[in-house]
Amino acid sequence: MSSFPFFQRSMIATAITAAFMLQAGAEGVPTQSGVVLEPAQTYFPTVGASDMERSNSMGVLRQIRADYAYARAITGNGVTIAVLDTGLNARHREFAEPAKIGAGFNAITGAFDTTDRMGHGTHVAGLIGAGRNGSGIFGVAYDARILPVKVLQDSGSGSTVYLDRGLRHAIGKAAIANISLGAASRYDPQAMLEAVRSGMLIVAAAGNDAAANPNWPARFAKEAWANNQIIAVGAVDANNRIAAFSNRAGDTAAWFLVAPGVRLMSPYLNDQYVTMSGTSMATPVVSGAAALIKQLWPSLRADQIGNILLVTATDLGTPGIDPIYGRGLLNVEKALQPIGSVTTTTFNGKTINVLQGAAQPSAAVSRLWSLAASGDLRVVGLDDFNRDFNINLGAQVARPATLSIDQVFGAMANRIETAEQVLADGSQLTVAYHRRTAADGWQFGPAPAAKLAAFSFLAKSAGGREASVGIGGMSAGYFGIGALRLDHGMSFGGVAGLSNPYGELVPAALHMAVAQDIGGFKLKLGMLSAGLNRALATQDSVFLPDSGWGRPPKSDAALFEVSRSFGDAAMAVSFSQTSEVNAYLGSQSRGALAFGQRASTSSVQLAGALLLARDLAMAGQASFGVTPGSVASGSLITEISGIRTNAFSLALIASDRLKKGDRFSVAVSQPLRTYAGRMVMDVMTGVDGNGQQQRERLVFSMVPVVREWRAEVNYQQPLRRDEAVAMTLLLRRNPNHLSEAPTEKLALIRYSRQF
Repeated sequence: MSSFPFFQRSMIATAITAAFMLQAGAEGVPTQSGVVLEPAQTYFPTVGASDMERSNSMGVLRQIRADYAYARAITGNGVTIAVLDTGLNARHREFAEPAKIGAGFNAITGAFDTTDRMGHGTHVAGLIGAGRNGSGIFGVAYDARILPVKVLQDSGSGSTVYLDRGLRHAIGKAAIANISLGAASRYDPQAMLEAVRSGMLIVAAAGNDAAANPNWPARFAKEAWANNQIIAVGAVDANNRIAAFSNRAGDTAAWFLVAPGVRLMSPYLNDQYVTMSGTSMATPVVSGAAALIKQLWPSLRADQIGNILLVTATDLGTPGIDPIYGRGLLNVEKALQPIGSVTTTTFNGKTINVLQGAAQPSAAVSRLWSLAASGDLRVVGLDDFNRDFNINLGAQVARPATLSIDQVFGAMANRIETAEQVLADGSQLTVAYHRRTAADGWQFGPAPAAKLAAFSFLAKSAGGREASVGIGGMSAGYFGIGALRLDHGMSFGGVAGLSNPYGELVPAALHMAVAQDIGGFKLKLGMLSAGLNRALATQDSVFLPDSGWGRPPKSDAALFEVSRSFGDAAMAVSFSQTSEVNAYLGSQSRGALAFGQRASTSSVQLAGALLLARDLAMAGQASFGVTPGSVASGSLITEISGIRTNAFSLALIASDRLKKGDRFSVAVSQPLRTYAGRMVMDVMTGVDGNGQQQRERLVFSMVPVVREWRAEVNYQQPLRRDEAVAMTLLLRRNPNHLSEAPTEKLALIRYSRQF
């Protein structure tokens, strides 16, 4: 048996200093240590002064970011911490709740009287668990349970016999042992080893000798048998500078934390409060933080809690683990947040990273954004320590795009020059050029040559046969209402809302089609391909922006259309089958919220136009589509039932009103919207006491609660041969079918001139 002083030297802000000669050990070998006891100002706060209680406490607690825990009701409840010290003043108001103090043990006498007659143990215990009762202070883990174990005599002396006996008593009764005492020399660690093997976390003071290495038992943290279950604690001041008195990390740096330890206020004798300084004060701050983690995840092992505190510390001093600050400053907020990757499992057991998902919904599936905004998309994920966290997947869902100038006039930063020519046999050639401007990065020198952006070619032959091919999204002028013609040459291409909304699922498509007149009806058969167009468009076209999703979406469509003109009226019925890869009704998603890799949509569009008067016509379209259900194996979205969508529009078009060649249109439309369908998710909702996952099947309607109505007024007028002006007024009510989205308004005037 060895004997040595156990009471750490405390540094307190007054001028009174008393040096104590510590008692000899049981073997009669005298030892001594300079112990600085400077009784500080004594406080007698009024009960109920909650603002003062918080003010007295939060300097320290803010320094370690403990408010993050309290905001989440993490207070140490249900965790017992053994305080091996001079005992406890159980009559102090901070420990008035009977359940707050466990049945103590006096390791010196073998009895159960743990009365503290020195104040050190009470001060330490208060920093851990002083109650939040509106008086004095509150501890880091103010709802934790304190197990007082008296291992130091009233004079502050002790020996390994008392410490070992007290530590063995705490085994099985406390999850954490706070040891705010130390010795200058190594001793037999058998009791420490037993405590480690029992699953206890030991938090020990480094010592107040300004030494290069911690004292024992804190220095045992570096031993392999300690298994990361012993943490050595040094002290820093309010500015996170190492305290002058604190021992440094030294050879125990990898298991060394620092915490506030200068002028900390806490309970004392006779219902008083005093401020004290020392690594003895920093140590209970770390013990309290360990209790917060233990409360939230009771199944964590002691070595895991120790590792969590160490790896989440705020780095101080030299970057990385250093011999002064070790791992750095205790950081409660980071310790309670995920470490490493956060994973969950799908219904079929596949592991996925829940923090790497993303979704960009289109207007057709904007309900996903509403679910995200309301907080309904939640799952439980596990970090590298197998801790469960509630993850709000809604943070991974981007809001559907709001109104932009590009949506109205196209890429406004670029000039698109279009040339049309009708050949002698009636064939038509349309070519669009893209000329770079300063907005593209060109500023000086000769203007770069125009590049081909899009073109289409329509060939006609005898017998009513024709063929069309084009790239750059010119299919809208050949299919649907864009191809209808009335008497006097009235046409409807480019009128807002009248195009086939399902054609927009194949953006900037290459199209190929053939047609045949049969008995006054024109039958068209064609295909659209965004994938082929992407392969052919080698000239950085503005029509094909980089999606930034890694795997770009691809889409193709097959169309069959029947149309007929009656002179002053025309109609068209279009049937299409659209296939999307890495997209779903125009939306993109990946990871935990992936809809699936493929979607196939069958749709029909009814379009018609009627001449009301010379140069005045009415046109409209109604489109309906069905996207069959799908099952995703690598996503939390296990199923999407058959989604049914529709879109409507009605427009009035007038021409040659103010000037020959001008065109005026008023259109009201409902963009593509889901009116039936649901989404099913299978998510982990928690982990039970045995570590078994708990799961829940969530079913959400994909029908938005409102619908977007869009009103648009357009006027276009040629000025001279090479000049034109266009004006647009646009109003979107409930944009993207979102009730919380404000109404969007846009007024634009564009003047263009060819050079």
